[in-house]
Amino acid sequence: MSKHFCCCIPVRFAVFFFSLLSFLAAGASAALGWFIVYLINTNQLDKAETNLSDDQKKVFEDFVHKYKWGFIVAALIFTFICLMSFFGFIGSIVRNRRMVKAYSYMTILIFVLGSVATGFVLYLTWSERSFCTTIDGTKTCIQSNLNTGSKIGFTIGSVIQWLIDLYIVVAIRRYYEQLEEEREYRHDFRLKPTSGGTYEAKEGLMTQGHYPYSDNTNAFGSNSHA
Repeated sequence: MSKHFCCCIPVRFAVFFFSLLSFLAAGASAALGWFIVYLINTNQLDKAETNLSDDQKKVFEDFVHKYKWGFIVAALIFTFICLMSFFGFIGSIVRNRRMVKAYSYMTILIFVLGSVATGFVLYLTWSERSFCTTIDGTKTCIQSNLNTGSKIGFTIGSVIQWLIDLYIVVAIRRYYEQLEEEREYRHDFRLKPTSGGTYEAKEGLMTQGHYPYSDNTNAFGSNSHA
């Protein structure tokens, strides 16, 4: 039986939709990161400074040169996410268990890292501590200026986003488990699509596959006699 999320949508569609979304978002972020690294290496940062003042240009250039490694790491991470999302997207189309498994593990890892980052941001928000960095001897600090109401709203929004992310991870994991169950079912009963008298359940992205003997008229014992 096909598993669902949001009550009626097959989990296969969840993998298809969210993998496509993360593939596009991660691909754009990776392209931006590599573009910035390219500008740093070729001394063409002026192309990204068109709307900055002279002081802002200096701070920006000092920052990107000092933390160039950070942009490289970020670009590599987004490239990896883009690749895994592509695996999940293709896996949802061709029903490839290994591709979906790789995508599922990636979403779990991202969720854990995102949870840590969310917790850190909430800590900074409520502790009223400053986050400081020093560039060329100049110390620059960022501090939350939110009032109590804004902090509560931000916290509620963060918790809701965290729950949505958790639900997405669970939905993707459920589709991988569904593919595992189907593989074990075929293995145990030796069901091959090309063999006579056998079958293979079919499921579209938005439709549930039908399994024999699941309806009342064909169910085991429905025609039994006392």
